Amino acid sequence: MKLKLQQLEAHLWGAANILRGKTAGQDYKNYILSLMFFKRLCDQWENEADDAIAELERQQARNFTEAQKAVFRARGEHRYSIPEGNRWGDVLAASTNLGEKLTSAMRSVSDANEELRGVFTVDWAQPAPDGSGKPLIPNEVVHALIQHFNAYDLSNASVPPDVLGHAYEYLIKQFADDAGAKAGEFFTPPEVVDTLVRILEPQPGDTLYDPTCGSGGMLVHSANFLREAGQHPTSAEYYGQEMNWGNAAIGKINSVLHGLEAKIAAGASTITDPAFRDGAGKVRKFSLVLANFPFSDELWWLKPEQQTDDKKKKDKLKKEIFGKEGFKDAYDRFGRGTPFKAPPAGYGDYAFILHILASLSDQGRAGIVCPQGVLFRGQPEVEEETGDFDEDGNPVIKRRKADDEHLIRKSLIESGLLDGVISLPLNVFYGAGVPACLLILRKHRRPERHNKVLLVYAARHFRELANQNELRPQDVMRILVHVQAYGDASKVPALVAQHSGRIREQINAREHDEVERLEAEYSYAASRLALLGTEVAAKLAELEKLTVISVRNKAESALAKLQAQLDKARAKIAERDEKIAEARRRAEGDRRDVDKVGDQLGALYGDADELIKHARVVGLNEIEENEFNLNIPRYIDTFEPEPRVTVKDALKALRDAESALSSAEGELIEMLRGAGYETY
Repeated sequence: MKLKLQQLEAHLWGAANILRGKTAGQDYKNYILSLMFFKRLCDQWENEADDAIAELERQQARNFTEAQKAVFRARGEHRYSIPEGNRWGDVLAASTNLGEKLTSAMRSVSDANEELRGVFTVDWAQPAPDGSGKPLIPNEVVHALIQHFNAYDLSNASVPPDVLGHAYEYLIKQFADDAGAKAGEFFTPPEVVDTLVRILEPQPGDTLYDPTCGSGGMLVHSANFLREAGQHPTSAEYYGQEMNWGNAAIGKINSVLHGLEAKIAAGASTITDPAFRDGAGKVRKFSLVLANFPFSDELWWLKPEQQTDDKKKKDKLKKEIFGKEGFKDAYDRFGRGTPFKAPPAGYGDYAFILHILASLSDQGRAGIVCPQGVLFRGQPEVEEETGDFDEDGNPVIKRRKADDEHLIRKSLIESGLLDGVISLPLNVFYGAGVPACLLILRKHRRPERHNKVLLVYAARHFRELANQNELRPQDVMRILVHVQAYGDASKVPALVAQHSGRIREQINAREHDEVERLEAEYSYAASRLALLGTEVAAKLAELEKLTVISVRNKAESALAKLQAQLDKARAKIAERDEKIAEARRRAEGDRRDVDKVGDQLGALYGDADELIKHARVVGLNEIEENEFNLNIPRYIDTFEPEPRVTVKDALKALRDAESALSSAEGELIEMLRGAGYETY
């Protein structure tokens, strides 16, 4: 039986509920995701063996004995090797020391497959920190998880790869919601990733690279874009580096489940130890780079193991690592200026940006999530009065050098590498309350775009959620039309038509998925309601036949208990129905908004005064006049005007205020008189 996506999602998230709170912090996500992957590998291994045996039986026109099947099963060819004694059935059969058995089995699989090295990073037998010798995760909890996962076959026979891939991404999103601020270490909101991918449009033959890849979402979305365009995802190559071993493991699993065969390096910093280098030892060149690096990392210049050193050791290392000319980089990435003097080693943003630039091929392009500080931090060269005077009484002038961040930004703009900047709404990233933007870099730009930069102010449009904000599909559409039109009004109608059709389909699919997900989540309550309804009806029929008072009283008491349970089940179903209704209302609102946004975009590009409030193509001369400060409000009218009020409405509001004031004065006088005070 094929599992539906939403049924699988509910099952997998149910496993997370078993383990939550029984590991250190948010680490439980790594346990659940690795266990799911191990079960998938084992089930698929068995499925491949069964298929191979069935094919041999067909070819030889005979049925094999169980002993013969066992021989063929051991000899069969498999995508991944799973050593004997380390398969799911072996773990399932164990009763004691399950953590040790599971850890040993996973590591045996990892050791047997070069591609899976570093995938299974968790230790199910990790001892509790109290020194008792007991495992952190009790044997009975591991047993419950194994039994939970054993309920469904996760091979291709039951779960197609695309369904499992979607379910895995859903799990990562759920873990991100659960982790809150810490989720930024491994997860970028899919709407932001989708925006970057659709701006840069991955093509067959591309080499795609994410230098801080987390759970691999940028790479997976790029592959999905290729699939959508009718291309096989492996028509491109995928590379990533991730400093955190656990997050890298999640990314590797994500890659395998989506069939990407991505090369993901783990455990080292992209800045201090870039994993992908050419024959000369310099950073390798890629045609497309996507990144969401750690914002304003103050310790970017240290290896991970050095970041825990005390201040004295760090200060000593800083003297060794930084010379008079700045960071001593062995890979020649920072030739356009150094990002380390203002403040010294204080912000790592431009270190990552320049690493990405150095990683681009001659025709390469990049999309980078950045804090908006990269647009304006750093001062140009200035002349300042010292407060002293020369012999003639003239003030002594001192020249202060430009800050390095200013110089880097100036160089990026003057060299024509910066194609566009998109400011995003506040609070769309987990744990990053600072304003963020997207930088679009292109090594090879169209001649008409030379000496120009597109600026898009996209901060106005979003959906406000409980804990953060979200870009809606129609908000992504606004951004894409602005970027792809690049100021050319003649392109807008076709772009609106292209994106609005796709986005309607996306909204419809999301609505369907959300409704199906809710029905799967509440399926137990629905079954319970049906069962209780039958039991209550039967008890009522039984009650009508009872005449003995004592027996009837017992039956009425049992009926009351059943009725209370039935009411609870009905309340659960009512809760489900309200959530479904809300999902449908939200989707219908989004569909209406797609048409509105399309009309608004058409009107904007016919009204220059309105367009300047949303997007502008700015020339190099104007940027130079602003001393290469790209702070969006310098170029785009981000001011939110007060709603227009007619004179008639203003006079009415004034009369209402005067009337309310008079009424309040009268009430106050009455209160004072009642308290014995004289009023005049």
